[in-house]
Amino acid sequence: MILLDIIQHEEARAIEISKFLIANKYALQTHIDTNRILNDEGEVMTVRLFFITKSLLFDIIEKEIRERFFTNELLIYATPVSHVSKEFGDKLRLNLKAA
Repeated sequence: MILLDIIQHEEARAIEISKFLIANKYALQTHIDTNRILNDEGEVMTVRLFFITKSLLFDIIEKEIRERFFTNELLIYATPVSHVSKEFGDKLRLNLKAA
């Protein structure tokens, strides 16, 4: 399992991406956070969409998101999930798309 993050600048786009992910069984649910990032150019508002999914789905999800929702500021990355509750893990394995 991985925690997959999709960072971009529009909350409406994050909602569209979430609906796409859930409809295509890449995610059971998603979380959307609005964040402030400070860099050498100043302050930038971003939207972080994140969810737990199967690690074998990463390449497929990344390709489809880039094709359907591409923007120049789009950033997609994943973090391994070492532990998840048995109930949630079973639900993910049962309901997510097979890789």
